[in-house]
Order: sequence, then structure tokens, then C-alpha cells
Amino acid sequence: MNIVLLGAPGAGKGTQAAKLVEEFQTPHISTGDMLRAAVAAGTELGVKAKSYMDAGDLVPDDVIIGLVTERLQEPDTANGFILDGFPRTSPQAVALDAELSKLGRPLDAALLIDVDPEVIVARLTSRRMCRDCGYIGTEADGATCPKCGGEMYQRDDDNEATVR
Repeated sequence: MNIVLLGAPGAGKGTQAAKLVEEFQTPHISTGDMLRAAVAAGTELGVKAKSYMDAGDLVPDDVIIGLVTERLQEPDTANGFILDGFPRTSPQAVALDAELSKLGRPLDAALLIDVDPEVIVARLTSRRMCRDCGYIGTEADGATCPKCGGEMYQRDDDNEATVR
């Protein structure tokens, strides 16, 4: 099953993707996760992307399209995938359509998760993540991950100015 999840950051795409991964046993491809990994690793792409992300801007289409195109060619996507956060722009949608046509893998569904903007601001400004296991929780979890005991932190882009 080839699925695209659309919606604003904080709408719940990652939460729904986790449920779909469990159901369909296909990889969850999150452009945000790929970019954050590149930033953490200090790669050339990561350094370039960080300047856009810190400003609350979208990373340029050519960078994102390249990342996703490479990822869709990996063997674990042969039986399906769940795209989260891509496409966000018309050029990205055109590039995705072209890549899927080339691979002979049509899109089965595109799902929009639509959430009130004020709910999104509240969710993202209270969101916390575990550095060790990736658990996503809230500030109510405190400084320690309830799942693995790792350190909980707030992402740099989970502040009200960037979210808005």
C-alpha cells in the first residue's frame, strides 16, 4: 500500500503513520525525520537544511525531492510506503508522480489530516521527544522518557513563533 499523509506539522501525521505501519508493515518515510537526522549528523545537507528549519522555512524543493527519490528506491519500499510530510508543494507532487510512474508503483491513497491551527500550536509547543528511543510525548512527561528512561527534550522548531 502506497500512502501519502498530508497536513500541517503537528496535525498527527506521525501518530497515524505509526498505526498504518503496524497495519501494513510498510516503512514510514518522514521527510522531517530524514532532515533532522542529517542535521544531527552534521552532513552538508544537514547544515544547509538547518538554516531553513531554524528560520521556520521549508527546505528547498530540490533538496527534499532528492532525499525522497533516493529513499523510494530502497528495497524496503518495494511493497509499499507511508510518506509523511511529502509532498508539500506542487513541484514536489509532480516529482513524486514522476518517480512513482518510473517505478511502476501508483499511489493508493492520499489522506489529509486537518486540525484547527490553535490546536496545532498547543500540541507543538508542548511536544517533547526522547533522545534515546524517539518516543513523542508532552511536557507533562517531564525530563525522563516514560518508555525507556532517556532524556526528553523540546525540538528547536517547537516554539510558538516557528509554529505560527
